[in-house]
Amino acid sequence: MNTYIFLYPETSFFEVNLVAYFMKTKGDIYIVAEDEHQAICTNEGIKIQKDINLTQVKRESIDAFIICGGEINNINNKQLLFEIINECIENKKIVGGICAGRTIISDAVGELKFPEKTCVFDHIVLSPGNEYVDFALAVGKAADIFADEEDYNETVAYFKHFKNV
Repeated sequence: MNTYIFLYPETSFFEVNLVAYFMKTKGDIYIVAEDEHQAICTNEGIKIQKDINLTQVKRESIDAFIICGGEINNINNKQLLFEIINECIENKKIVGGICAGRTIISDAVGELKFPEKTCVFDHIVLSPGNEYVDFALAVGKAADIFADEEDYNETVAYFKHFKNV
């Protein structure tokens, strides 16, 4: 399973860090950024090296495409990003947006209405920024990464309820 995480300047990486951790258990993680950015400086002050340019993404290799929040006005080629999002949705790939990432997905598909809580529409996962654990769990469940319901419940207990299992 190939998970692509789109980052841009002043992005909030903490919102997708757990998604990356979960999805890495079943495949590869690729950090995607626009061509002009070699490294992304996040809101946390961390510089993250990209793996691939947005223009170089082989769309057929995407299994999950994740967009985190941040200063979305720093995205220069929203049209290309929208094309990738819509193609992923059309091909039933997992598309996830958290915080401002929800707005990007909504803008790409034409004003998708979403509640204030984490929600899943078919293969689209949307979440507010403060529900990053719920977001990661929902993306993982949509990607069928959990061995069974017990595995999922243990993951919820550990990451959401801070219980050692």
